[in-house]
Amino acid sequence: MAESWDEIPERVLHDVKKVLSKNTDDRAGQEVLKTVFGSAKAVEEFTGIIMNMKMEIDDSIGMSGEDVKPLPDDLSNALRTVYQRYTTYLDAFGPEESYLRKKVETELGSKMIFLKMRCSRLGSEWGKVTVLGTSGLSGSYVEQRA
Repeated sequence: MAESWDEIPERVLHDVKKVLSKNTDDRAGQEVLKTVFGSAKAVEEFTGIIMNMKMEIDDSIGMSGEDVKPLPDDLSNALRTVYQRYTTYLDAFGPEESYLRKKVETELGSKMIFLKMRCSRLGSEWGKVTVLGTSGLSGSYVEQRA
């Protein structure tokens, strides 16, 4: 989980596949690893989509925004779809997966902010996109110590 999930290194892929293929009594541990690995792969794929959209927006308006104009409908619709899938994915994590939700929110939140910074007139729901991943602090060590 400490690795960046932008692009998962080959050595990590190899190690995870090796552990998941082992015959072990620690089925719970394997299941957790499988869940975390699935989330990492989903974040890696989603990051690619977000960054492609950012590059398309940059191509359309210029890197410094010198050619600002309304977004084409297809790109505007794509932004709505990305936001909906982002929130749906975060909402899919249960209360026992708060650690995993925080990691996904941190990894994807920064990329979503890239999109947010490049576009104006986005809906108010985009204000909920965070980089900090604070949604899972309830019950965390930080909260317990306070």
